[in-house]
Amino acid sequence: MKESKILKAICYISIPILIAVIVLSSISISLKRGYYNEEEYFSSENFVNNYINITNSAIRDLIYHNNSFNSIKDKNIEIFYSTHSYGGRAKDQYFLIIYKNQALTNVELTSKTNTIEKIKAYINQNEQSKFVNIIKGEIQSESEIIQDLGIKYFNGTLIYYTIEPTIITEVSDEYQYETEDVYRNYITTKPEDFEIYSSFIEQFNENSGEMVVKEMLDKFPTFEKSVYLIIPISVILIILSIVYLIISIGYKKGIQGIALNDFDKIPLEIIIIISICLGCIPFMLLETMSYSIEDYKLMLSLLITGCFVIYILCATTLHTLIKRIKSKTLLKSTIIGRILKLILRIFKKIKNVLKREIETLTYSTNVTAKVTAYAIIMTSMAIFILLVFQDSFATIFFESILVILGFYKIIKSIKQYKQIENKLKEMYEGNNQNKLDDTEFTAEFKNTVKYINDISNGFENAIQDRIKSEKLKAELITNVSHDIKTPLTSIINYVDLLKQENIENEKAKEYIGILDNKSQRLKKLTEDLVEASKVSTGNISLNLEKINIIELIRQATGEFEDKFDKKGLKTIISNKENEVNIMADSRYMYRIIENLFSNISKYALENSRVYIDIREKQKEVEIEIKNISKDSLNISAEELMQRFVRGDKSRTTEGSGLGISIAQNLTELQNGKFNLKLDGDLFKVELIFDVI
Repeated sequence: MKESKILKAICYISIPILIAVIVLSSISISLKRGYYNEEEYFSSENFVNNYINITNSAIRDLIYHNNSFNSIKDKNIEIFYSTHSYGGRAKDQYFLIIYKNQALTNVELTSKTNTIEKIKAYINQNEQSKFVNIIKGEIQSESEIIQDLGIKYFNGTLIYYTIEPTIITEVSDEYQYETEDVYRNYITTKPEDFEIYSSFIEQFNENSGEMVVKEMLDKFPTFEKSVYLIIPISVILIILSIVYLIISIGYKKGIQGIALNDFDKIPLEIIIIISICLGCIPFMLLETMSYSIEDYKLMLSLLITGCFVIYILCATTLHTLIKRIKSKTLLKSTIIGRILKLILRIFKKIKNVLKREIETLTYSTNVTAKVTAYAIIMTSMAIFILLVFQDSFATIFFESILVILGFYKIIKSIKQYKQIENKLKEMYEGNNQNKLDDTEFTAEFKNTVKYINDISNGFENAIQDRIKSEKLKAELITNVSHDIKTPLTSIINYVDLLKQENIENEKAKEYIGILDNKSQRLKKLTEDLVEASKVSTGNISLNLEKINIIELIRQATGEFEDKFDKKGLKTIISNKENEVNIMADSRYMYRIIENLFSNISKYALENSRVYIDIREKQKEVEIEIKNISKDSLNISAEELMQRFVRGDKSRTTEGSGLGISIAQNLTELQNGKFNLKLDGDLFKVELIFDVI
């Protein structure tokens, strides 16, 4: 269920719809309570507050902003005309404010409104209008709420000031300079100083936001009694949708675990910054709108678009955030997380370094104490010399002696360390004869020297025991093989004599054939044992000479041609040269090739190919022999090169399991390299020799 794309899509679509339902329901409740009801608004204290605030703003403009308005003269009174919108919610809200010999109005000045009296008449010309006049601090109004509460907001002392920049010239003893100062002209007024005439219609201004919202709500039916049921149901559905999305995000059909994509690998901070920038664009456009009815509608459209864009951006960001949390890649996929990880790694390294240094200092308390005591003594002596001899030549002399002694101590320690290192190198190379003389070392190194000498003696004894054991084993194999060889020769000779007899019994002939086959196999095994013993102990004499390895391989291939043909094996030799010379013993080199070819004739897949590649690389020649095994090679290359190990686990084929081991030892005795590689059923041997 949590992998259903359809259910996820339904949740994503339903969430903004349910949020819109909640918002509309809340606005509907507000409408029902009267906030957007004209009759209740114009009888509320909120209206009075707004109305008086507009009047106070106009008074402020009259006193110290009048120079920005157009004006005309009416006798001794200068009338200023303001087109500035004061955010009035009432329809046709006009005013005329008179202060001393100045007046301000929002009635357009024409030939019909070019005097104070004409403006008063224009303000009160509409029968639907209700007037509000404030004369000598008293309010006269057809609106009962303004009549009752207006003086509460308008009463009190009003202080205004004008700002005029003033240049001040100051003269000092040396030069004259000018500075700019600000002069404030404070004006104190009282309600009695003003004559205010205004009127309004108890309807929302068509350019106001209230009218836009009212028109929008009029297009939607109010929910009446069901509105209080819709909101909790919508909230519950939103919560259930969000919970389901949190549980199901990241799961896809056919994919185990959390499925991440390339978007989930982008640093989360970049996604958040881009989302914030994109989400701010609609609201930045709202700031450029004026307050006409058309702009209110456009603003509402932009607001809905902005909310939709923000929802998509939030959903996308939270979607990838939840996936990263579930897959435990949140820190790894954020810039802050990577920085924190780097800081932790640095602190961990510092911690490990400090730990190692502390362990170094506390590893041997005796050595640390001696070094510390030596440093304290040397420092104390240096300070003592400076205090006693100060800047004299004796100071330089004694300080130089201290430095020389310190260098001598360090060089002596380095020399002893180097002797120990050389001894370890000799042990690594197999030389355990020489011992370290502990009298040449200081007390700090004496235990180390003792341990190294004991280990060296142990290695040497172990090596001698092993050599002795190998020699005894080789002698045993040789003696046993020799003892077997004598009666075996008699058996083979008598079998040959029996084969020459004219025996008519078929069973007897079959038995003689089996005896001949097994005795020859036993003879071959005995010879291999003797040869393997000699080769492993190095008890053979090599006659190294210059031989053409290509010619040798071709000769061996020709001699094994009959055996290969019986198995349907086709030999493919690839080489660019006709002559590549190496230093080797021709007899043993041929034995290596013979053992490998014999192994191929026994274990290669019938009717397949045998590849022999001869490549000359720089100063080496590489001989690579490859074939496909007829049986699966469930064995490692290391095991196959051991003695008496055969790829044929059933051991039904002839062979002693010594052929590859003998070939390897003979190759290494002739300063060559023998590499065996298994790749599935592919059997590959590499022989590498230096080219002359």
